[in-house]
Amino acid sequence: MESSCTTIVDKLQRRLDVAREAAQRAGDIILKHANNTLQEISTKSNATDLVTQVDQLAEQIIIQYISQHFPNDTIIGEENSADSSGYHSMEGQPIPNHHLDENIGVWCVDPLDGTTNFCHGYPVVTVSIGCCFDGIPRIGVIYNPFLGEMYEAMEGHGAYRNRQQRLTVDTSTSLTNCLLVNNIGHLRSTEFVDESTTRISKWFHAGLRGFRSSGSAAQNMAHVASGQVSCYYEHLFGGPWDVCAGYIIVKEAGGILIDPTNESTFVMKYGKGSICCGNPDVVKDVLRVAGKPQHFK
Repeated sequence: MESSCTTIVDKLQRRLDVAREAAQRAGDIILKHANNTLQEISTKSNATDLVTQVDQLAEQIIIQYISQHFPNDTIIGEENSADSSGYHSMEGQPIPNHHLDENIGVWCVDPLDGTTNFCHGYPVVTVSIGCCFDGIPRIGVIYNPFLGEMYEAMEGHGAYRNRQQRLTVDTSTSLTNCLLVNNIGHLRSTEFVDESTTRISKWFHAGLRGFRSSGSAAQNMAHVASGQVSCYYEHLFGGPWDVCAGYIIVKEAGGILIDPTNESTFVMKYGKGSICCGNPDVVKDVLRVAGKPQHFK
């Protein structure tokens, strides 16, 4: 008879294997259609919030593959959930907290994170697949098919790139030796734009070494985990699918994740959210200078 510990590891490992394969399949679709997307572009909430047929096709492939192996699991996908009134009615509520003993996972899937990049042929595009138990991400896979890089983690077993390179966050201690990546999403209200640009100005005036904005939350978190950037900050990312896989990958690489709105440990919730991650020292300094963000709908 398996011990309870072995059973838990087996449950997570099997889901990690499925996530890895699903990400690979979705990545193959993204590469196949990389040169014929412009005529397929449509918008969601506004003119800067893009979606393509490739997003939708990749998500269908992922959901079908996960469902085939774990038919009782719940799947929250960006394209099949974001337009659902039921999803929006749960905004701000925690992700369901099924325990591992129930063997019911809650998956958060972004089939194509960086859609605007994809539409412009900019290769910072990822597939992001994470699975939660007790409302906490326990396994995650982030795959950039253009770069051929797959980042993954399972709770308690470290984070890796391409299954070989063990990942660890960098050792920056303050803004003065920090490479900060900060996405600004699709909101374009004057108040949101002004607050976002003011925050960036604060960081630079405080001596920030370098600033980047990639357009993919998942890629940012993978790069934090690998030490390629020091810290990722975003106020009002799109939804839990943006950060679920990255959560466990960053954590297993030795990083922390904080919610800037209340400066407490980051919690997975439905709807938009705010996040800052990296090693504890650099996160503390980034948040100190930024201050608490305003609330925007």
